Amino acid sequence: MRRFLIGAVICAAIGVLGVGWIATAFLFSPCQYDLTHERVSPSERYVAEVYGATCGMGSYRSVVTLRDRSALALQSVDGAPAGTVVANDFTLSDRGADLVWEGESKLVLRYVGARPPVLDRSEWGGVRIETQHAESPR
Repeated sequence: MRRFLIGAVICAAIGVLGVGWIATAFLFSPCQYDLTHERVSPSERYVAEVYGATCGMGSYRSVVTLRDRSALALQSVDGAPAGTVVANDFTLSDRGADLVWEGESKLVLRYVGARPPVLDRSEWGGVRIETQHAESPR
């Protein structure tokens, strides 16, 4: 009976470690961010960047960040891009036409699809962020 209990405990411990490893590797893995492209404001003070984020189990989304170019471009501890996230799950319209600066204080995110992206912020550092359907007149 003692050998059976020791064997059962060892099997249970190995099972728990295996499940924990799988959960950590696939479900709770941090995102990997790859810079797709960026747009610099007319005065070159701000930069808006689009990152492709690959997050565990094959999920993919585009993230738009905004930052002051004078700030150091250091990544945060969790590997997220530097800057303030202004939109998550952004559907790109056409590379080069999806981020548009209208003057120094307005950034327009042009999107495709039926619904506009949800903005995490509608203003940051004096810059107003708006959405516009890619097929809408300018």
